[in-house]
Amino acid sequence: MSALDAPARLRACDPSGMLECVLGLPRQIREAWRLGSAAPLPVLPDRTEHLVVCGMGGSAIGGDLLGGYLAPRVPVPVTVVRGYDLPAFVGRRSIVIAASYSGTTEETLAAAAQAERAGAVLFAVTSGGTLEETARRAGVVVPGGLAPRAALGYLMIPILAALERWGLVAPCGAEVEDAAAVLETLAAENGPQVPSARNPAKELAERLAGRIPVVYASSPWLEAAARRWKCQFNENSKTLAACNAFPELNHNETVGWGAPPALAALFAVVVLLDGTEDPRSLRRIELTCDLAFGPAAGVHQVRAHGTGRLARLLSLVLTGDLVSVYLACLRGIDPTPIEIITTIKQGLRQVG
Repeated sequence: MSALDAPARLRACDPSGMLECVLGLPRQIREAWRLGSAAPLPVLPDRTEHLVVCGMGGSAIGGDLLGGYLAPRVPVPVTVVRGYDLPAFVGRRSIVIAASYSGTTEETLAAAAQAERAGAVLFAVTSGGTLEETARRAGVVVPGGLAPRAALGYLMIPILAALERWGLVAPCGAEVEDAAAVLETLAAENGPQVPSARNPAKELAERLAGRIPVVYASSPWLEAAARRWKCQFNENSKTLAACNAFPELNHNETVGWGAPPALAALFAVVVLLDGTEDPRSLRRIELTCDLAFGPAAGVHQVRAHGTGRLARLLSLVLTGDLVSVYLACLRGIDPTPIEIITTIKQGLRQVG
């Protein structure tokens, strides 16, 4: 029997309940849509030219995912800022989303202050902290008590609801509900009660155990999903990981697989597939797997679920979240603590 099929082991490795949080993403999405649909909205200028999402870590990835999802739909460029400083183009025709689950992220607070000085429209998403006052005037205050990476629905979906209400995207409530329904099914099929022999997330975690995952998106719009997998491996599984996307990786990283075989064998490739790739893209992936990834410890494909664009994107996210938690349990470690990040933040406060 797989170690992942032993309930007592799973509970012992996950005392803070990260797995339960991950499985709760469908419920979180529905609640976040409701909160975003009722949030106080600032008035937009006559012409909006930029949408900038400011955040760090788990609070920023929602902006990346929205950027990929909205690329064919939103009439303004979406920029994600991970740091203290906004681009010089931010001004009175810009929307700046300050996303900080804790509400105390120093980089995001600095960027939000810059946005206000520049006269931009500021909208905040947080569970409390310094940013809460701003969110109560223009934004969303979401439930607290989670690790930021476990609050993806709360940090991402209210922004989508606001964009719909501003008229920057077509109505998408039905697509949000469809995504939640698809994720419910996916969670049931990959939950802890389903044995490894019939559980794709558990099976992939077992195949990745002892390896460094390299996650490749089949296209640029899925690159944020690959980044989410990489970050979840970092924080939940406490392991190194890498990510990239086709076709860009064919112009550089592919050659890196010519490393000494003993080194390349430390890595296992995961390819994320949308399910709507054109024949040329599929042929590109096939050729790369055959010609470049031979030295890897394994090549694994993960296919999106659902028909809607949002459902497909978030189904890949949920699968990666589950794999990362199961991999942590296989390693015998608690997926929730991130001591080194906390220690670095404390050290920076002493400098400030």
